[in-house]
Amino acid sequence: MSEAFRVSVPASSANVGPGFDAIGLALDLWAHAAVRPAQTFGIEFVPGKHAPTNDGFANEILRGVDRVLGGPRPAVSIVVDNAIPLGKGLGASAAGAVLGLTIGARLAALPPAEEALAQYATDLEGHPDNALPALLGGIVVAAQDPERPPSYLRFAPPPGLRAVVVTPRIVLPTAAARALLPATYERRDVVYNIQRAALLAASLASGDLGALRVATGDRVHQPYRAPLVPGFEAMLGLQLPGLLAVALSGAGPSVLALVSGEGRDVGSALRAEFAREGIESDVYLLAVSTRGATVASERS
Repeated sequence: MSEAFRVSVPASSANVGPGFDAIGLALDLWAHAAVRPAQTFGIEFVPGKHAPTNDGFANEILRGVDRVLGGPRPAVSIVVDNAIPLGKGLGASAAGAVLGLTIGARLAALPPAEEALAQYATDLEGHPDNALPALLGGIVVAAQDPERPPSYLRFAPPPGLRAVVVTPRIVLPTAAARALLPATYERRDVVYNIQRAALLAASLASGDLGALRVATGDRVHQPYRAPLVPGFEAMLGLQLPGLLAVALSGAGPSVLALVSGEGRDVGSALRAEFAREGIESDVYLLAVSTRGATVASERS
């Protein structure tokens, strides 16, 4: 390695209601890494509110680096400055994996193509709904086949669409949230979700956002996870100017609202519902990012 560089990867919000393991969007909230020549390989984190307190995030980065390089790690220093809340349903593990993949691709003698990186990211994350928006930016609709690379369509967010994310100060591990889901579903609930997932994808791709309130309905995961996110059921019923839809962000506990306009009043209303349950929360007013993982010279 002869030149230092920086990598940036966005947060993401998956499912958006019915698009379970299939639909996700990138958010303008970032993990950054500075990569510089060093005597030995090392990784460290800039202290801050969202610096990790265990090895989980670092391990995701290392898995990504190793997946691309497949051999000894190069003599570089990786310094990560992370602004993505960890363990809150905002795709932090996917961001870590994509950060590592992107670093590995930049260091590789023969960088992998986008299709290979998409497969690596999906394999590491286990599903494409966070992994591909983190890699590619925008909104991604994807289908996964264990024997083949993921099939996906990526498109830019409709003009004027923004996201409000409210993150409660409670813990809901993704593994625990997945364990709540039933092994089988009734046909009527499957049909309900197929209809709405198709409508959601069409609405976001076409820019016709009037159907989003209906399109974000879900019977596959949110009803089972809602009891662990106090106030969420009340949030689903909110009617406010500019509020287009409300859904769990990924497995939760963060709540995603899609809005037209800035969304400040929406964020305050969602935060108030958590406060009624005695839960403090943080509000993020975010663009849907058109950028995914990016690399730049450290001088730029």
